[in-house]
Amino acid sequence: MKNIRASFHHPHGNGKASRGLLVLIAACSLLAGCATGVKDTSRTFTSVVIDAGHGGRDNGATTRYGGREKDANLDVALRLREKLEAAGFGTVMTRSSDTFIPLDRRARISNRNDNVVFVSVHFNYSPRSHVRGAEVYYKSRCSARFAGNILSQVSSIPGTASRGIRAANFRVLKKNRYPAVLVECGYLTNPTEGRRCANGAYREQLASAISRGIIIQRYGGEYLIAAE
Repeated sequence: MKNIRASFHHPHGNGKASRGLLVLIAACSLLAGCATGVKDTSRTFTSVVIDAGHGGRDNGATTRYGGREKDANLDVALRLREKLEAAGFGTVMTRSSDTFIPLDRRARISNRNDNVVFVSVHFNYSPRSHVRGAEVYYKSRCSARFAGNILSQVSSIPGTASRGIRAANFRVLKKNRYPAVLVECGYLTNPTEGRRCANGAYREQLASAISRGIIIQRYGGEYLIAAE
């Protein structure tokens, strides 16, 4: 299960890109349920904990193309809050300003709430400047579909590549007692993608896509998963 990666079929994709895909329903027995200590609210949640990664003394990735990650994270997170509240969800921000919040405290903020899911917003870094694309991480099994729905929407933005969903042991995920995902919106170290991620209009698209993925998760939706 920890090596499962998702691929998504888009209506404008070609047949070759769709080959080898299996409908998620075929693997639902593997993805069903949550890890011990995690409450599966993935289809009942009424509020979303929005975590803008980094902040304060922690800049995150910083490049001449995309600027400081902490600023981009917060900008997308604030836009996401507005969209989710407009859709009728409650929201909880782990930070709403340029403040340093320890990782354990971010998880505690989530855990003290009821009937929530947790979404952490980040941008990525690589020493290889050609690497690009969005990816979404999860820890508990019941967060895999959630991760897939968000990535499906983000990668549907024209020009945005998908790098799949991946299981990870990030602290904000493993310490969470609710379904939790970490969204890497793109690589600030890629010259083209970094400049794009620094653009407010693109960050608005990202916030819209993440919100759609969250809404699809709550009210229904499907994605396809590739067997490796």
